[in-house]
Amino acid sequence: MRKILIAVCDGDGSYGEKLGEWISLQKGDKMQCVSFSSPECFLEHLSRQRQDIVLLGQGFLSDARICKEISRVKEEKEGQMHGTDSVLWIRLRGMEDRERLNDVIRGIPSVDKYQPASRILREVFSVYQDQGKEMPEQMEGKKEVIGVYSPGHSIWQTPFSLTFAQTLVQKEKVLYVNLKECAGFKGWFQQKYEKDLLDVMYLCLDGGGNVSNCISSALYTIEGIDYIPPAEDGGCLGEVSAQDYLKFVELLRERSGYEVIVLDFGMMVPGFFRLLGMCSKVYIVTEPGELQAAPLQQFQQMASRQGEEELQKKLIYLTLPVVTAGSCRGTGKMQQWLWGAMGDFSRRLAGVQGGTD
Repeated sequence: MRKILIAVCDGDGSYGEKLGEWISLQKGDKMQCVSFSSPECFLEHLSRQRQDIVLLGQGFLSDARICKEISRVKEEKEGQMHGTDSVLWIRLRGMEDRERLNDVIRGIPSVDKYQPASRILREVFSVYQDQGKEMPEQMEGKKEVIGVYSPGHSIWQTPFSLTFAQTLVQKEKVLYVNLKECAGFKGWFQQKYEKDLLDVMYLCLDGGGNVSNCISSALYTIEGIDYIPPAEDGGCLGEVSAQDYLKFVELLRERSGYEVIVLDFGMMVPGFFRLLGMCSKVYIVTEPGELQAAPLQQFQQMASRQGEEELQKKLIYLTLPVVTAGSCRGTGKMQQWLWGAMGDFSRRLAGVQGGTD
């Protein structure tokens, strides 16, 4: 199979080498990555071997020869001389960049330079797909949506979803998305959010930017879990159309760069059962006790009426462990769940070693 060719160009040779080495070590069977610290060396290389993706950092952004090359490739693409085989130029966006950017450089996509290499690569390939370039099948890897829903609205549904997502992070690139109307994140984690799920949905569905950038604009991390803050105005979740929910989840699965999307459901939002159908598996969780039996039975009847045999196969019924509530807040709250009964339960389910048993 043909490898994707990537060039990392940055005046900081150490940065370029480290990013290039990381890509080669992690994805060497699928990508070939080279790094350059001077425009002269890069242009000489480019004259001999066309690249699929070029990441441009400091020292390259204001070089007239680079700008001329970008303009030439753009003209070729517009003239359909190379089509989707043309070079994809991406600017490495750094806070301390002092170079004056001309219109050519400002017109190319950009990704944040100072973030984990794994996230840079996810954003790069999100841009790659958004530019109409087909990802080689070998590069696409695993793409999975996992749903979690509690018919009896167990308060322990979200602690389970988060701890389960954290166990998956040890093996996969995971994005956690909470669809509850009153998720409680601000109180639990003592966190203030500038944007939330509704903002990200609007940006993604508007089509004004690549999906990875839309997510990154509101992305937070807790205990290694990347997550989009839940909706501040939960009532609006019921006003989003089924078509928009289905399209949003499809974009997350195909264009976010994450291998696994964990959907933590609250209300039965429009298109609920079709969303469940998009999942590879759905954990239907209940708490111990007879009061949970009636809501569960009602859900099973509703699911059966959908007439979808494939959906029935995806539903996995779980009884959550008995958990003692604690008074911790912030990251302490997550630590309490991770290293308590809920964490042990989630790790056993995911087949991950660790915990107290």
